[in-house]
Amino acid sequence: MNAPRPLPPTDATLEALRAAYAGADRATRRRLTGILPPAEVEFAGLRLWVDPRDNYTERMIWLEGQPPEMESLRALVEMVEGRRALVLDVGANCGAFTVPLAAAAGQGSRILAFEPNPVMIGRLGHNLALNQLGERVRIESCALGAEAGEAILHLKAGNLGQASLRPIAGRARAGGTLVPVRPLADFAALAEGMELSILKIDVEGAEVPVLAPLLKAGGWRPGAILIETRHAEAWEEDLLGLIAAAGYGARLEAEGNTLFVHPDAKL
Repeated sequence: MNAPRPLPPTDATLEALRAAYAGADRATRRRLTGILPPAEVEFAGLRLWVDPRDNYTERMIWLEGQPPEMESLRALVEMVEGRRALVLDVGANCGAFTVPLAAAAGQGSRILAFEPNPVMIGRLGHNLALNQLGERVRIESCALGAEAGEAILHLKAGNLGQASLRPIAGRARAGGTLVPVRPLADFAALAEGMELSILKIDVEGAEVPVLAPLLKAGGWRPGAILIETRHAEAWEEDLLGLIAAAGYGARLEAEGNTLFVHPDAKL
């Protein structure tokens, strides 16, 4: 006979836990993190189921009631709102960007969410279903890289959102999983007939093999690129130089990201 499932915590219990966690020091937070209960968070008319125990992004949504990169997210939402857009979310995590962008984009838009981590694919799919976006967003369960093939996705202990194709050293590494890899250029044709194309990249330091081949090859240029640049000093190539040489200008710097806009974009 199966044991009964525990009841979800009440709203009052959740608020008490959030207050305790928010006011705790770093050592106490580390002890509390493993017992924080998953919960459904509602913001801006959207719903996200989050598990704060093993993913920083989900933990911040659980704690603050909204995704942690709201300035970056708002900038993209304003671009796609009501427009026929191609949105490529590379490193989709639990859907913190995918869900609001899919909800905001106009009829006929194409939303692709790239997420190679098997655990996060499940959470992403659940959050799309919660918001009735499952028929609008295509989950691409692969990583992006310089060429098609396979690679090891290295997992980071305690933070599923920081999995990366780049090696993770020491005790922080929690194993790895073999995932398919495809080049970004494979998806360029989807931009045909769209008013706008948006590319968001957050792949924990592996941004160069995602974007550099596309920029060097010429051809399709997304109208806007939001890319995590906090790791730029560790990049093996001058990706910022390639972005500038392709004609992009920086419009926003926030939360470790930079938003680049191409002059040909209809913004």
